[in-house]
Amino acid sequence: MKKLTIATGLAALLLVTGCSKQPTLENATETNQTAQNEVQTQADANMANAGEESVNTENANVETQNIGSAKVSVETDNQQFAKNLSNIVIHFDFDKYNIKASEWPKVEKLAKLIKDNPANYTVRIEGNCDEWGTEEYNYALGLKRANEVKKALIKLGVDPKKLTVISYGELNPVCTAHAKWCWKLNRRDNFTYLP
Repeated sequence: MKKLTIATGLAALLLVTGCSKQPTLENATETNQTAQNEVQTQADANMANAGEESVNTENANVETQNIGSAKVSVETDNQQFAKNLSNIVIHFDFDKYNIKASEWPKVEKLAKLIKDNPANYTVRIEGNCDEWGTEEYNYALGLKRANEVKKALIKLGVDPKKLTVISYGELNPVCTAHAKWCWKLNRRDNFTYLP
């Protein structure tokens, strides 16, 4: 394309200059020199434009790479946040939904964790029970446990829009042995990150 433009420009120049005078060796040399200067000027301009385009393209690639690495960093942060949430488990006494004094440090840690993460997300508070009681009773008790922790988190400054509750009742045990130590593990609230 550049050769065609240069050749067309050269031909047009020769036609214009050739029509005005009779060709002589002196006129031909001047015409040739003028044409070469114009071609060189055009070539320099094309090279400058091509250089600018490559610089802009390179900068665009760098920006894309930076955005990509930021996305990876955010995803990694979210994964770590989700892991930290899932590591916090609040346990309850048999047939109770009030938060024990021994579990309050976990609630405070959870509140700090949620408040320190400014991203747009929701934390699902999951109430669970042991196998004692009817399915309906355990569902209601699990919901009371989840709501109790939600109220405590809101009092500690967590945005209520970031919290949702669910009860699994006795349907989501972490332990299935029929023993007191096992039932104690199942009376709990878990926390799940929802993007």
